[in-house]
Amino acid sequence: MKIREENFGRARLILGDCVDILKSIESDSVDLIVTDPPYNVGVDYGEHNDNMSLDEFTEWARLWFIDCRRISKTLLITGQARLPQYAIIEPWKWLLQWWKPAAMGRSPVGFCNWEPIAMWGDGSAAGKTDIIKATIVPDITVSGHPCPKPKGWATGQINLFSKAGSVLDPFLGSGTTGVAAIELGRTFIGIEREEKYFDLACRRIEAAVNQGNLFNQWSEK
Repeated sequence: MKIREENFGRARLILGDCVDILKSIESDSVDLIVTDPPYNVGVDYGEHNDNMSLDEFTEWARLWFIDCRRISKTLLITGQARLPQYAIIEPWKWLLQWWKPAAMGRSPVGFCNWEPIAMWGDGSAAGKTDIIKATIVPDITVSGHPCPKPKGWATGQINLFSKAGSVLDPFLGSGTTGVAAIELGRTFIGIEREEKYFDLACRRIEAAVNQGNLFNQWSEK
């Protein structure tokens, strides 16, 4: 796989497999990892196999999960279907809730309006709620990605667990975590293996950086 790197202001974006890229990142160098890995439920992500057996999925997850724990003080992973597989690798410290009002996903009791977010590591957000409200809204800037997350999903997590410093997303996807991190004044590292999603994320994050630059120029006048 060819590796490509793009830099936009405080954002460093890397096209490549996170299993390989994470090994080159220094231990304890990132304050927070916010990510939403593939759920292994048959979504077409391109080259990634989203139809592994549970054992295969757990072993694949172990390859990048251990490096994420080495690199970051706090790790947050969203995902209903496969969180128990991560707990096999290391039990989480806490479960938060992403509340998504009016969502149309299905569950055994009807509509599903929430998803769990598992937390490993420091998790020092004393005095704040463990529920993140982020409504899923149409966003033409993420067109082309099969399951983009709303910006509020990333903004809520970053605000809870990163007062300053750096944020990393090893499954960059459409770039939502990067957009939120830049808008909140953090530095950001994103890794994505699918080139079409990487290019989409680059466009969105570059736009966020440029918008911030314009605002700073205006405010200085």
